[in-house]
Parts: sequence; C-alpha cells; structure tokens
Amino acid sequence: MPIPVRPGFLRPLTLAAAALALGAAPALAAPVSNPPGVHVLNGDSRVARHVDCPAGWVCLYDGAHFDYAAVALLPGTELTDTERLQLPDGSRFVNEEGISAWVNNSPVPYCSYPTKDYQGTASAMAPATQGAAHNNLLKSLRPC
Repeated sequence: MPIPVRPGFLRPLTLAAAALALGAAPALAAPVSNPPGVHVLNGDSRVARHVDCPAGWVCLYDGAHFDYAAVALLPGTELTDTERLQLPDGSRFVNEEGISAWVNNSPVPYCSYPTKDYQGTASAMAPATQGAAHNNLLKSLRPC
C-alpha cells in the first residue's frame, strides 16, 4: 500500500536531487545567533565594501573607513560584548581588535565602553554623529 504524499511535497527534494546530480552542492548558510535587534549589513569581513548606515539605526564597522563587516542595531539595542557578534559564514564580526568605526543615525544617545560588560570609561555616541573607535576600544555599548 503506497504512503500518501501531500501534493508538491516531493518537488523540493526533486530539485535538490537534480542539483546534486549536476554537481552543484546546495548552499547552506550557517545559522547566525546575534542578539535581538542586530542586523548584518555586510557579512564579508574580507572585502573592503562600504555600506551606508540606514536612517534610524546605530551601525558598527570592522574597518576604520566604515567598510568591511558591518552590523546595524535597532535603537535601544544593547551589546555586552561586540566580540560575540557573528557573520553568516560562521565567523565572528570582530576578534580581539574590536570595532573600528561607528555611526549613530538613531535618535538615541549611546555610550560605548572599552571593555565588555560596560566596564571602563564611557564614550558618547550622540545621535546624528559618527566616529572612530580609537585603538579599536569599542567592546560594548548601550543607550546612555
């Protein structure tokens, strides 16, 4: 007795089998587990590609010239450790070096800290401003 199959159920499997038969491996992206409110703008940390920071967001860049990997934060989002941000390829957004540049296009004033968990002397990130994280010392940030 055949097993009943929903209409259209085999179609994705058939397409995947056809792709494998042609030698094309399906592209599987690693799951990204960033805090809520974090959106990846440029997930490639190897290519110096500038991505504008959208209006209303706070953006962090791995490159000092607002390039390389970039993420955007919804206003109000807090990050206790920027080294934990992930890119779609499974790599980290930054390593020990930290964030190199930032843009605050949100209406919310932010404070950045040189160490994780909001430790150290806070630096202001006022609305409608941008700046460099001197010596890459932006390891955590939150609204002031």
